[in-house]
Amino acid sequence: MASDPGPFDHVLTTDGFRAPFYTLRFDAAGRSTSPLTQEHLVDALRSNIFTDVYLFSHGWNNDWNAALANYRAFIAAYQSLVRDKGLELGRDQRPLLVGIFWPAAAMELPWEHGPDIAGAGDDIGERDVALEAAFATEVAPADRAEFYRLVEPPAVDEIAGRRLLDLLGAVYAGGDADLPKDDRRRPDDVLAAWAMLESALTGRPDLPDSPDDFGVAAGERAGAPDAAGLLSKLDPRNLFRMLTVYRMKDRAGAVGADGVGPVLREMLEATTAATRFHLVGHSYGARVLLNAVSRPTGAPLPRQVDSLLLLQPAVNHLCFSAARPEGGYRAAAELVRHPIMTTYSVHDFPLRTVFHLALRRGKDLGDIGIAGDEPPNEYAALGGYGPRGELSFAEVTIKDPGDPYDLTAAEVLAVDGSRTIGGHSDISGPSTAWMLFSLVKG
Repeated sequence: MASDPGPFDHVLTTDGFRAPFYTLRFDAAGRSTSPLTQEHLVDALRSNIFTDVYLFSHGWNNDWNAALANYRAFIAAYQSLVRDKGLELGRDQRPLLVGIFWPAAAMELPWEHGPDIAGAGDDIGERDVALEAAFATEVAPADRAEFYRLVEPPAVDEIAGRRLLDLLGAVYAGGDADLPKDDRRRPDDVLAAWAMLESALTGRPDLPDSPDDFGVAAGERAGAPDAAGLLSKLDPRNLFRMLTVYRMKDRAGAVGADGVGPVLREMLEATTAATRFHLVGHSYGARVLLNAVSRPTGAPLPRQVDSLLLLQPAVNHLCFSAARPEGGYRAAAELVRHPIMTTYSVHDFPLRTVFHLALRRGKDLGDIGIAGDEPPNEYAALGGYGPRGELSFAEVTIKDPGDPYDLTAAEVLAVDGSRTIGGHSDISGPSTAWMLFSLVKG
C-alpha cells in the first residue's frame, strides 16, 4: 500500500496531544520496505518534542488490516483506562507511536484466525490451501509433483509421512535458537511430534465459538488416542501448522535482529535518555522485540529501553535463564530499565499445548505432559507457563487497574493472566493496559 512518508495516522491523547502514529514495514529477511518513513520518524525524534516512544510488534497476522486493528484495540484500551480511571503520570507526556508490520503471507498461525483452521474435520479450507502452496516453495522444483500427491489426501500413513518430511527437511532441521546448545532435529523427531499433535487435536473438545478459547487440553481428557496409533492417519495440514512454528521463529528473529533492531538503535541515538522507550510485543511479536533489544545487527543499542511488555509471548520459557548455557535472551534483562513484564495464561491453548509439541525432539516425547501447571519439557512456551531457570523473577496474579505492581523485586515480572486473558489473542483489556501504564509511570 503506497503512502507518503510520515505518520500513517494521529492519535489524540486524553491530554489533547496529537500523537503521530508511524507504521514501519519489513520483509521476511528483516529489510525495511518503508525507508523514507523510517527517515521521517528518526528526524521527528531529533526535534526533542516527544517524551515517550511506544513501539508495538504484532503476532502472526494474515494482513495489514488485522495487525492494524490489534494495535488500535490496544491503544483504545489504554486510553479508556487512563480516561475512565482518571490516571495521571505525574509528568508531561507527548507520545509518539510506532507499529511494526512484518510479513505473514500465507504462513499464518491457525489459532490467530479462529476455529475454522484449527485442525477439525476433513475439509480443506482456503487458508489450508495457502499453507500448502507456501510449503511447496520449500520443496525442490523436481519434487513438487510428488509433494502435491502426498498432501492431497486428508490423511497419510507413516511411509508417506516420512517421505513428506524428507521433502521438507530444510524447514525443520535447525535447533531452537532460544536454547543455544539445542541440536538439529531428525525426521523421526518431527514425525513423533506430528503424531503427538494429532493426538492432542483429536482428544480436544469440540471447538467453541470464540476464536481463542480452545477449552481444556487433551491431557485433561480420558481416552485420548495415543500417538503411536495415529501414525497411520497423519493429516498433512497439521504438519504444515506445526512446521509453521519453525518458520515463524526464524522469521520473527530475522525481522527483530536485522530490521527492528537497527531502527531502534537509530531512534535511541536520535534522542536522549529523557525520551522514554516502551516496547510491547504479542505472541511472535515478543520474539521480534527481544531480538531487536538483545541482538541488533551492526552494534548494540546505545542505552537501555525503559520498559518491555510481552503479552502471551511465543518464546521459550527458559529464554531468560542465567544457567550455562544461558537462555537465548538472557542479555535482554540487562537492556531494559524496568523489569521485563510477561504474561502467561492457562487458557492459551496453542502456547500450553502446540508450541512444545512442535519443538521438542524425539528423545523428549515420552509423555504428552500438557495438563499440569509445570512446563512439560524444555521447549515449553513462556506465554503458556511463565519463566523458569536461573533468573531473578517474581510471579504475581494479574492485577486490576489501581492495584500497584512492585517494579523493584526482580529482573522479570511473570504475570499469571489466567483470570482475565481468556485466549492467545485476548490481550486488549483493562488489566493488560494497566500493566503498560504501570511501566510507563514507573
